[in-house]
Amino acid sequence: MKKIILMSIGIIAMVGAVTPALADSANGASTAGTAAVTIFTPITVTQTQGLDFGSITSGEAGGEVAIDPSEGVRSVAGGVGAVAANIGQAGMFEVTGESNTAISVFVDSSISGFSGDIKGETKVSSLPTYLKGKSAEFAVGGVLSIPGSTKSGKYSGTYKVAVNYP
Repeated sequence: MKKIILMSIGIIAMVGAVTPALADSANGASTAGTAAVTIFTPITVTQTQGLDFGSITSGEAGGEVAIDPSEGVRSVAGGVGAVAANIGQAGMFEVTGESNTAISVFVDSSISGFSGDIKGETKVSSLPTYLKGKSAEFAVGGVLSIPGSTKSGKYSGTYKVAVNYP
């Protein structure tokens, strides 16, 4: 027990010897350090209009239906026919956050979740890189590959959109 006490006193003495002393007026100087933080308004991204490929018919050969992200115009190719009752629309998103601040926008390139072997991908013409005021908007279009003789029905899928401060 005596050894442990003596060892503890020795360790305390060594730590005290190597610990730098606070500067005193005769041997050094001191100053105050500063600290800062900037707090931003949290970013929100909201879908204001869903991406809708409209109503189509499916032939034996299959084909594609596309929505242009810039114009929102639908086109069809191959064995897919356009139905005029629902011409579709581009998806629209609104971003809000810190006024007049740079942002990074990511839109997943694939649309998942469609059944019946329908494959989808997104298309964007331009994405905002800056909030003008406290908001920005952008549109998402896409292309669906429809297999031949796809059964009639309502099909849906999802894609990820993410926005961050860089």
